[in-house]
Amino acid sequence: MPARALVLGLDGADPDVVLELGEARLPTLHRLMREGAWARLESVQPPATLPNWTTFLTGVDPGRHGVFDFTTRAGYDVRFTAGTVREAPTLFARLDRLGLRCACVGFPATWPPEPLAHGVFISGWDAPVAFEGDASFVWPRELHAELGQRFGPLVFDDVDEFGVDRPGWYAALPDALARRVQQKTELARYLLAGRDWDVFAIYFGESDTAAHHLWAHHDPGSPRHPGALASGAGGGGLAEVYGALDAAVGALLEASGEDVELTIVSDHGSGGSSDAVLHLNRALAEADLLRFREESRSASRARLEALALGRMKDLALTRLPPRLKERLFRAADARLPSWLESRTRFGAIDFSRTLAFSDELNYFPGISLNQVGREPRGFVPPRLRERTLRRVTEALRALRDPWTHEPVVEEVWRREELFAGPFVDRAPDLLLRLALRHDPPGSRGYSWNLRPSAGPGPVFARLPAAEHLGRKGRSLPGSHRERGLFVATGPRVQPVGEIDARIADASATLLARLDVAVPPEASGRVLWEALREGGGEPRPLPEAEALRARGDEAAVEARLRALGYVD
Repeated sequence: MPARALVLGLDGADPDVVLELGEARLPTLHRLMREGAWARLESVQPPATLPNWTTFLTGVDPGRHGVFDFTTRAGYDVRFTAGTVREAPTLFARLDRLGLRCACVGFPATWPPEPLAHGVFISGWDAPVAFEGDASFVWPRELHAELGQRFGPLVFDDVDEFGVDRPGWYAALPDALARRVQQKTELARYLLAGRDWDVFAIYFGESDTAAHHLWAHHDPGSPRHPGALASGAGGGGLAEVYGALDAAVGALLEASGEDVELTIVSDHGSGGSSDAVLHLNRALAEADLLRFREESRSASRARLEALALGRMKDLALTRLPPRLKERLFRAADARLPSWLESRTRFGAIDFSRTLAFSDELNYFPGISLNQVGREPRGFVPPRLRERTLRRVTEALRALRDPWTHEPVVEEVWRREELFAGPFVDRAPDLLLRLALRHDPPGSRGYSWNLRPSAGPGPVFARLPAAEHLGRKGRSLPGSHRERGLFVATGPRVQPVGEIDARIADASATLLARLDVAVPPEASGRVLWEALREGGGEPRPLPEAEALRARGDEAAVEARLRALGYVD
């Protein structure tokens, strides 16, 4: 049965990889790029998974939807929250209220699923160690049993990304990911055949998994290149996975029927990681902006505790069976892993004398002020906030790569420069773009590896050769880039080739192609330069958005409460 619009999410799919692999390996993608519009899609900064997918799914800025990371920090404690803190409905919920039939399948940070009156919603992996989705991941709930009988369990990490040290793991990974792409394609074809859809959207994470683990095999210039895979797969296996996705795009395009409005989108691009390590909290300590616990018996014990906790975390992630890891992770509302993560990040810091600190997240580099009245042991008075932010910024800009003498930090943003909305305060005070390292000179550029400081020590280091291939949760050889892939074809799209676009623009343009008005709070613009004239009259906004457009905030809240979006 036909679909009016088909949305394919390809996590981490990189436009330059698509171009480099060429039409012979990726015939469908290259044909679609010729026939329609495509872009090196600009991600939300920093180019992390959850804020970008949530921006695409909701159409609004992270400052409005509130999702910045897998965790949410309160003081010096972090909780694994993923998408449960999302403050805005998805586009599918908005369209559902207009009576459109929508399916949203497998996207990250969408648990619990939205109860669509006219459609299907299947949540994606919702936490770093999620293994299998139960009935709570599926709407309507009875669909879980139907799909389980036909396709087996809803498994998220069947390749066990924490078990990379098993013999043959890398050689087997490309085929395993290609099989998973095929399984998802069959699931999508089954759902597509069940009814007519106004919008059918499905997520493929295999391009991201392949880039993170196989980039060093794919790129002979990578400082972490280990040699060809034993399987002999062309391009170190990355090409094989992209080829499987290209075939999936063709199959689902055919299954969706003629005249479908196709959107292909990725949350970010992909590239290589260097073998250079940056300990950001140690850099702040050298600039007299952070203090670690002083040398004493209690301080030494604290550092040993931090190292032991880090080791405990590693052992739990790498040695326990996947199902046991999931049970431990979800027990008591994830209190144990949240406590462990909090102590690993912040256990060595003396907050009574610290001005600024970092979570040291490899994929989301940021700095938070230790502000009086906001943090439990705040040290920066509000009146000195601006002066302290300037001081931190100057210290970051002064960092130099000890091997190339180039700047380490390319850009420092205040969070208000990047985000707008009521939830901006969930972001760090400063967000960073770290410079790519060109070592040796002329190389394509490789990202820094942020590692936990766990106490005093050198700011910079090199990864040991034994850690070059990394594992999930620690310095993988492939990393995120801020330009993802966007492709659009269909009756409303002109063959205009490459255009400029941001990820929220893809959302706004999808609505326009469905003749649905874009909400006034949307962050993106409609890419009119890619669209043909002759669309229908935009359908009116759902009641809540129409009220907001008139400024009736009390009525908005009452209606959203009735719809279940406000507690």
